[in-house]
Amino acid sequence: MLQPGVILSGRYEIIEKVGSGGMSIVYKAKCNKLERFVAIKVLRDEFCLDEEFVRRFKVEAQSAASLSHHNIVNIYDVGNDKNIYYIVMELLEGITLKEYIKNNAPLSDAETIKIAASIASALEHAHENHIIHRDIKPQNIIITKDGIAKVADFGIARVATDKTIVAPTNASGSVHYISPEQARGGFCDEKSDLYSLGITMYEMATGTLPYQAESPVSVALLHINEDLPSPREKNPDITKCLESIIIKATLKKTEFRYSSADELMEDLKKANISPEEDFVDIKVVDDSPTLFMSDNDMKKIWKEKENNTVTEKKSNLEKVVVFLGVVSAIVLVSIVSYFVFNSIKARLQPVEVLIPDVQGMLLSDAKKLLEDKHLTIDVTERAYDDTYDVDKIISQIPEENTVAEKDQIVKLTVSKGIETFEVPDVLSVKFTTAQSIIQGRNLTYKIEREYHDSIPLGIVIRQYPDKGTKLKKGEVVTIFVSKGKEEKTVFVPNLKDLTEQQARNKLTEANLEIGSVTKINHDTVAKGKVISQTVDPGEEVKENYVIDIAVSLGKKIRYYHTETINNIFDPNQTEGQLKAVLVINGKENVVFNKLVKSEDFPLPIIVSGEGDAIIKIYLNDVYQYENPFVFTKEEDN
Repeated sequence: MLQPGVILSGRYEIIEKVGSGGMSIVYKAKCNKLERFVAIKVLRDEFCLDEEFVRRFKVEAQSAASLSHHNIVNIYDVGNDKNIYYIVMELLEGITLKEYIKNNAPLSDAETIKIAASIASALEHAHENHIIHRDIKPQNIIITKDGIAKVADFGIARVATDKTIVAPTNASGSVHYISPEQARGGFCDEKSDLYSLGITMYEMATGTLPYQAESPVSVALLHINEDLPSPREKNPDITKCLESIIIKATLKKTEFRYSSADELMEDLKKANISPEEDFVDIKVVDDSPTLFMSDNDMKKIWKEKENNTVTEKKSNLEKVVVFLGVVSAIVLVSIVSYFVFNSIKARLQPVEVLIPDVQGMLLSDAKKLLEDKHLTIDVTERAYDDTYDVDKIISQIPEENTVAEKDQIVKLTVSKGIETFEVPDVLSVKFTTAQSIIQGRNLTYKIEREYHDSIPLGIVIRQYPDKGTKLKKGEVVTIFVSKGKEEKTVFVPNLKDLTEQQARNKLTEANLEIGSVTKINHDTVAKGKVISQTVDPGEEVKENYVIDIAVSLGKKIRYYHTETINNIFDPNQTEGQLKAVLVINGKENVVFNKLVKSEDFPLPIIVSGEGDAIIKIYLNDVYQYENPFVFTKEEDN
């Protein structure tokens, strides 16, 4: 059995087992290429080395894959991955028609007609493609959640050709729905499917099967020899026309049945529109040929009768004696022949039994039931299963209602119960490592992230459930992974006009840190008070964010000197380039250099600085004079 997580052909990821049959196991899977869920039917391991089973499986795949119809389960792909043979199908949510009948029977005429018409439409499409289903029964019909009937499992379908197709020794198809020709092992065609559909319609309309007996052989003989019991006797609410449709579909002679699924659908449509009309044409023909006689033949008969009248009375007693003797002899021979024939038949023919359904039963109960029917048990596998408890039967081969010979082996897969896996210890490891460890235990994980003051980012803080806890395959282990220390945010306070110490205290209260403190002169902010801060008040920042501040040194004390320059022009000079150079500690700095006119004099030049200084005056770059001085302190206003 494939485990969840196995990927077939690099594309189909197995999710879970959803069902099983005699030849195959069905899984729910995900197509990673098209991002959709699908159903995958996988040939059982024990058959993969059997060339005949592989051939039959391929025939099923090729037959079904060629069909595309809204009432047929779609086949998407067929493949083989390392001797794993599989078919990819659409994933349907619903129940089998058998379950639907069990829950709702008898169905109304309208519902019976609707479902039958859908099945007939599917068969018409298959028959047009020369494919005969050969196993139409409620178990092979899916009723989806939307109420759509879909035909599934073309498991024993064969391509119909112009040549006669001879069935195997054990006639195919479930015995309760088998056509007479299948039961006899003869030629099967499209009308065999219509017969099985007719029996299915009978079961939908009445809630019972028409033919039931102790053994499968007896049921098969009833299909061959006995007329169909009246559906209306089982359910008087069935209309006459629906009863006639069921009877016509299940006539013994194929030539008297519906000629095609399309013809059956036409009558179903009429029955839906005009349920009270009896329009179905059913041919009933005596097996003995009709004898035509001329007038001369009739005269001879009457003449012979007159001649015999005279002697008839004389010989009455003799005739009685002879008659009784002949009858006695015939009876004696018949009795002897019967016992001889049945004695020979019993010795020559194997005893056939119908394999019961033991799925879901305890092994001990299944063993008793199978042994009572003279069948041999072989427990081929013990497997974990989420549906069946310990020692209950998961699947069987052959399936229920299969005709088998006495002492045939029935292979059983027995449940070991729900498989559990121990939760590993993933504390204090990287979350990527924890993921791998958990997946290695066939468990899934969920990550929750949270802050932690001491555990670094990406490390597992804790887990749920704790290590050692037993979980089912695929159940979730939640790992809590550190996001590192939480970086909380705070609002920046207003520090302006506070003293440096007050600003420090304010920042500490807000879980912020003070950075650099720059001290500068300021004309308006008092000495020792905060002038500015690097983050505006009210802004949101992380805790411990660093805020720089500027603190006032007070108003700057300035020293200045005013040098008044009188007119130094020649009498006839009206303008010139005047330059003043300030010299402090030997360093010269041009403080004035402009074109001036004679009317600009006297011209004051104000310079600032500290200590002793010299000012040199130039006119048109020609030195005129210099004046040493000492700067005077600026007076406060």
